[in-house]
Amino acid sequence: MINWNIRLTDNILLFSIIVLSSFGLILLYSATNQDLDIVYRQGARLIFCFCLMLLIGFTDINKVKSISPYIYIICITLLIITLFWGHDSKGAKRWIVLFGFSFQVSEVLKIIIPMCLAWFLSFSEDKDMDLKKLVICFLIILLPIFFVIKQPDLGTSLIIFLCGFISIFLGGIRKKHIFYLLGIFLTMIPLMWKFILLPYQKQRILTMIDPSADPLGSGYHIIQSKIAVGSGGFFGKGFLNGTQSQLEFLPERGTDFIFAVFAEEFGFFGVLILFLFYSLILARCIHITNKSKTYYSKILSGSITCIFLLLILTNISMAVGLLPVVGVTLPLVSLGGSSLLSIFIAFGIMFSINRRN
Repeated sequence: MINWNIRLTDNILLFSIIVLSSFGLILLYSATNQDLDIVYRQGARLIFCFCLMLLIGFTDINKVKSISPYIYIICITLLIITLFWGHDSKGAKRWIVLFGFSFQVSEVLKIIIPMCLAWFLSFSEDKDMDLKKLVICFLIILLPIFFVIKQPDLGTSLIIFLCGFISIFLGGIRKKHIFYLLGIFLTMIPLMWKFILLPYQKQRILTMIDPSADPLGSGYHIIQSKIAVGSGGFFGKGFLNGTQSQLEFLPERGTDFIFAVFAEEFGFFGVLILFLFYSLILARCIHITNKSKTYYSKILSGSITCIFLLLILTNISMAVGLLPVVGVTLPLVSLGGSSLLSIFIAFGIMFSINRRN
């Protein structure tokens, strides 16, 4: 009876992932104005990532733990290669071409850094987070972030930092250290605004506060997204009937603002169903975290659960104007191979931890 319950719960997680991923392809067909070529390519990426997830899921979590620092080093190396020989697009070098495929290393770091932090923290018999361990953890986080900022990609850098901080928090950071870090962060805000943020990055923040100040320029994206979300009503306009997306008023429809496409076509009722499947996934991940047997598994599974929620909230907040546009995709739904790869690696790890449990 116990084995049956565990198998059923696994099926719920797997079923939810398959449903959201499949629906993402259908929604992408609408968001790209029925471009089957894009849908087929995303489908091929989805099949590859799904197979990789199953492969990781059948791998012993201890083996995943042992290779975590080596994967981290490989990612650092790839970031350096990207900085010098990466593909240049709109003045940014964020992609590297490997075996004919374009790959964004910074997307995978959202999972690799928590893996490395969990590996480091699990070695100490004393689970208390002293200052020395805290400094090393921040070095693990900040080293790759330095190269990501150089691309430049400040938005992804902030998300990576939050992903790493989640692991530190779950690892048992002391309360006084949290207050110290909060004080440093608040002190750094005016300095970052003055010396670090580029003009277009400052403009994104100002646009979030008042998008109507430049409705045809920097505020155009957010205004069109809000119109799409609000015009969906309760039941939506229907599949392929969203005016903002089909008439191409809404930019970045397949990636950053795919939630706006969804809300316009399926309305509030459709959004509730989307949230239901996300809630099933999160509930299952929380269950796996609670049942984790080792310190490494507990930190890593807890981090993955929180990161998954962070990505969902960030993308939706971008679409409704609560956060500046930072280029975060909607997990399992948005177009993009690198983001899809990172999410399925994370779920593969969750399945591996669950098998160990």
